[in-house]
This record gives sequence, C-alpha cells and structure tokens, in this order.
Amino acid sequence: MIIVKKIGILLGIACCLMGCQKQTEVEILKEANSYTYQDQLEFEVMKTEVSQQIAPSNKNKTYKYIKLSDENNIFIDMVVKTVNLSKNEMKMTDIFNGQFEINKESYPMKHAIETVNYNQMSTTDTLKTNETRYVHLYCEVPKEQVKEEASLQFKVLDEHEFQYTFTTEQHIVNNDSKSLGDILTLKQTQIALNNITQSNKIEPSNKGFFYSYIPTDHEDETFVILQIDIKNTTDSSLDPSDYIYCEYTIGQEQIKSQIIIESENHKSVSKTGKIEPLQTRTLYLAMPVKNSVLSEKGTIHLFVEGNTFEIQL
Repeated sequence: MIIVKKIGILLGIACCLMGCQKQTEVEILKEANSYTYQDQLEFEVMKTEVSQQIAPSNKNKTYKYIKLSDENNIFIDMVVKTVNLSKNEMKMTDIFNGQFEINKESYPMKHAIETVNYNQMSTTDTLKTNETRYVHLYCEVPKEQVKEEASLQFKVLDEHEFQYTFTTEQHIVNNDSKSLGDILTLKQTQIALNNITQSNKIEPSNKGFFYSYIPTDHEDETFVILQIDIKNTTDSSLDPSDYIYCEYTIGQEQIKSQIIIESENHKSVSKTGKIEPLQTRTLYLAMPVKNSVLSEKGTIHLFVEGNTFEIQL
C-alpha cells in the first residue's frame, strides 16, 4: 500500500512538472501580413523563389550575389522586409533562426542582407536602429530534392516561432498592382507610368534629322519597354541605375531591364546619366525578350525604394 502511494505521488509530481512546462506555440505565417514584436522588430514576407543565386532586388550595373557551392544544387530563398524598431544594432543571427524542410529533409537556414540601396549582398552586415532592409533567409539543396512545396520553421528574436509553407515557384507576396497613367509618389521621386511598347531599338521621342538609338544586342530579340517620367524631388543628384529596376517574367524566366535615359531636350538617349534635383527625365526600362516567346503573356515588376509594383499590361 505504501509503495502504491509513493508511485502515485511520483506520478502526480511528474504530471505537475510536465503541465507546468512552457509549451512553445508555432504561429502559421500568413501572406501579406506585417508582424511587430515588443516594439523591437517589424517584418513581412516579400518574395519566395527557387534561384541559381541569392541576388539583391536591384540587379542593375555591377550587382554582387551569392553563388552556389555545387552546380548540381539550387537555392530556395525567402525575402523578408525587416525593420529594426529598437535602439540597438541587430545581427541577423539574433533576429532569425530556423530550418527549411524540403521533401522530408531538413536544411539549415542561412542569412544574407541587402544593402540600403538594394543592389549588393552581405552576410555580415547588421541592421541599424530605425533601418529597413531586405533579409534573405535561404538554403542550398540538391536540384532533385526540390518539389512543389517547401516549409520554413523559424524563430524571431529567439522567442516567437513561425511556420511558413510556400510554393517553390517564384512568388511575389507583397506587390502593389499599378496601371499605365498612374503616378507613384515616393520618398525621393515622383514617377509617371506612361506606356508599354515593343521595339528592336530605343529611340529618343524628339528625333531630329540625325539621331542615335540603342538596338537590342541580338537580332532574335525585341525590347519590351516600360516608359516612365521620373522627377527627382530631393536636393541631390540621382543615378537611375542604382535607384530603379525592372524585370519581365515569362514562365520561369526573369529578364533584367536595361536602364536608358533620355536627354533633357528629348533628342538623344544614353545608358548612363543622372537626374539632378527637381529635374524630370524620361526613362526607358527595356527588357530584351526572345522573339520565339514574345507572344506569350508576361508580367512586369517594377522595383523602387523597397517597393515592388506589378504593372498591368
């Protein structure tokens, strides 16, 4: 009888201890939601994709990216817009930690952060106070392991645990749909979305008797061109190649834009140039598309100041 009582007491203590243990709740991450914690951090998912490289959002000029360690592998990448609301610098490892699960295999999550101009990558940079940056949470896996879905389970600030399941096709979560004729009022500029055309060359809008133009690099290509007017509303000059970027997607192929700027008198075009304070210039965001797929439906995404806009064709 005494032995039975002792066993009962021990079981009761064990049950009590187990019941008193803090159970970690896993929150399902929802798309297009912004999450804020303890006035320290704000974040939201911007994009997920399978890619040959971990690259910045602005891929113009001499952008740098993270390469695969093995040509038989592929990256799975989730881009998270992250804001440091605290008074302290934050390391990426202090903010996000977790692992990917693909085809029932687990892979450690790695970090990379885009620079403030969104055109370079760093694995060591920190998130400064009141700074907004794009953080890439990614892993490298064998190509044959990639299926239609992937899952990421991760902790934020080593406390709040999330799970996010997503398609392995490119998926831009937070994008704003815009139409031709719309005006974008941003921190540094005001942008008018004028028109979308197709041509094998970029010509100035005010052609004289003699004028120069910029052709496609290959005869079997045609430019899909988004023409915009951009006004620099700041008190310093602006380099469009560092500021704005456009991409044309057909199926799984993403085609980078060339940034072509028209002279102030609209009589010439160039691949280089700056927009002076309070000046308005015409830009041609030209994406060279193979003629064999030109008739297929594509999507234009415009990236500027950390925003992604889907331009309706």
